[in-house]
Amino acid sequence: MRDFDVIVVGSGAAGLCAALEASAVGARVLVVDSEEVVGGSSRLSAGIIMGAGTVIQRASGVEDSADALFHDYMSLNQWKLESAVVRRLADECGPSVDWLTGLGVSYLDQLYFSGDERVPRCHVPSAGGPGVMDVLHTRCKEADNIEFALKRRIDRILVEDGRVVGVAVGDDTVTSGAVVIATGGFGASPELLDVHYPGVAEAAGDWLWYIGATSSRGDAIGLAEQVGAQTIGRDRGLLLLTPNFGRRLEIYFPGWLIIVNRLGRRFFDETAPYSVTEPLVRAQDGPVYAIFDDAAKRAAQPVGYSAAKKQDIPAEIMESNWVEPVLDEMIAKGVVVSAETLPELAAAIGVPAEHLAGTVDGYNDGVDAGRDPFYLKNPALMQRIDTPPYYATELRLSNLCLTSFGLRIDADARVLDERTRPIPSLFAAGECTGGVLGDIYVGSGNSWANCVVFGRVAGRGAAALAGGAA
Repeated sequence: MRDFDVIVVGSGAAGLCAALEASAVGARVLVVDSEEVVGGSSRLSAGIIMGAGTVIQRASGVEDSADALFHDYMSLNQWKLESAVVRRLADECGPSVDWLTGLGVSYLDQLYFSGDERVPRCHVPSAGGPGVMDVLHTRCKEADNIEFALKRRIDRILVEDGRVVGVAVGDDTVTSGAVVIATGGFGASPELLDVHYPGVAEAAGDWLWYIGATSSRGDAIGLAEQVGAQTIGRDRGLLLLTPNFGRRLEIYFPGWLIIVNRLGRRFFDETAPYSVTEPLVRAQDGPVYAIFDDAAKRAAQPVGYSAAKKQDIPAEIMESNWVEPVLDEMIAKGVVVSAETLPELAAAIGVPAEHLAGTVDGYNDGVDAGRDPFYLKNPALMQRIDTPPYYATELRLSNLCLTSFGLRIDADARVLDERTRPIPSLFAAGECTGGVLGDIYVGSGNSWANCVVFGRVAGRGAAALAGGAA
């Protein structure tokens, strides 16, 4: 007789959503986690989730649909993803936001744009990621058919006659009718990053810092090898462009900056969403720099700072790099370089002086004309760069948010083997999977949508497969 119907390995958003859905249909569930605190990287996040066709959208007069989200998601990723998996994500992310609301998660009334979609899909929880995880954990503890085993790092998946039948830690084994792997990513493992996300070292160098949990060690990858699971998504994840000012998470740039490449030329709208910024920066094949002048620095005061930005994300979940007190500190440290003339500034950062001067002149002409002639940045956010001293600082894709390499799943969250067939009784969800998030991260909330949707799908599937009581 098995010990549980369903074992969930990992207690982040994906894991707890799987546990709740499995328990809702009567399955006995064990949630196992390597740490002593429930939540993983989900607890450290802002908890923002993407959803289309939600109650909150309708209440705000926003017309949206799963069809529209599916089209946007696939188009941004050039149809490189498995359509059926993305279709499941698009269909269920809206209802999943409503489901979380029904559990007791409170979201702000104001919606935000996850990227540059036509309607806002970004749902921001009033208490951030910790608040969402507290609600999920509380609901799990209220269920009399969910148990937790913390500080137990699973090292084996048990298989009998080709079917997954449980998990083990050393000599301690526990059996089940199905297993859901939800162990998160591998952002805290330099060794796995080198192998599966080599673009990180190339882009970040020694600036790299990871915002997730130290428990994000990529345990799912080792477990996958034991059962012949297929992996997918090499060199995918999310890196944010940031200055080397310290560990201040700020995902949008103020409109008064211009960003130039190694040739001293602009290459995009500096207020573009970070979902498209990463591939644009990678395509420059060299360092990039933020350029501004003294007038901008002096005007960059903490009060009213958000007015200079395209996206006004709530201040409680973001910190500000581009405010005068921070900039003055970085100038004193030499992280931001200054010069009395643009040619001197160009020499200091190693870009062609005539190119940088031409770039700034053209930008100033656009400010005067009320229109960015090249990249159509919102003119209300632009201002002339003509007040010395002038400033520059290097930017790098160095803030690692998440990894997107992992177990390949189908639309039902079943783990696939090397022949692309489901491994009996094995499911996976969240950041430990590959193939759901593509080369382009579809704005704030993409990761949480992945975790919640496929956590729920995996929990329902595992419970149905396990059937009956243990």
